[in-house]
Amino acid sequence: MNSKKKKFNFSIILTACIKTVNMLPFLERTSVKDRLNDYKETFNKWCQNEFTDKIIFVENSGYDLSFFNEKAKEFSNKTIEIMSLNHNNAFDKNLGKGYGEFLSLKEIFENSEISKNTDYFMKITGRYYIKNFSKIYEEFEKKKSDIHVYIKNNLTYADSYLFGGSKKFFLNYVVPLASKTNDSNGIFIEHCVAKATLLGINDNLSFNHFSTYPDIHGFYGTNNKKIKNNIFKRIKLFFWGKIKNYLLRHEKY
Repeated sequence: MNSKKKKFNFSIILTACIKTVNMLPFLERTSVKDRLNDYKETFNKWCQNEFTDKIIFVENSGYDLSFFNEKAKEFSNKTIEIMSLNHNNAFDKNLGKGYGEFLSLKEIFENSEISKNTDYFMKITGRYYIKNFSKIYEEFEKKKSDIHVYIKNNLTYADSYLFGGSKKFFLNYVVPLASKTNDSNGIFIEHCVAKATLLGINDNLSFNHFSTYPDIHGFYGTNNKKIKNNIFKRIKLFFWGKIKNYLLRHEKY
């Protein structure tokens, strides 16, 4: 581990829900076996990743996490926290899976030991592994902005499978606004993260729109299809990211 990495006080947050409830809207990858295997595979990869010195793994369906606790012990050089919750069985399922994500984030910033001593966080859907994470990390570490997101659809939608920022951004903006998530009413957590982003920018939080398109290994939860990466999307994100960074950082343009 080099000294440069030590100076960046950073943790990834891996959100998980192994045993879903069939009534959850907009969710097709519901097999417990498939989801558990997804999380096992990606958790192992994240533990092996050289840029992840601190990991918070939070599961919200009360599923047995023995595998993850035992696997974490194999990486004694890292700080890994496994959080087991049962919140997925305690809210109106019409609110959707995004509301479960909100409850997990809320729990992390109230009770996680790692979160108490960490300055920056990157939230990642726990079934996804980002194969080009080194580039995303380097951009995050270089900018050290309060807000790091992919925002689109006229600034109304921010990807929630991968976004990051300072503790202040998560505590004061993401968590409060994510509480408004209601999938059945068309208010997805992605809309809430976008609103948190714009409110944070309005309050002078520093902002960066990622220019690196994530190379994702995994399956979409909404349609149960394997994720395919698109070179044209990478190019578009790079240029649109630069434009959005310029427009949102300058008073005159």
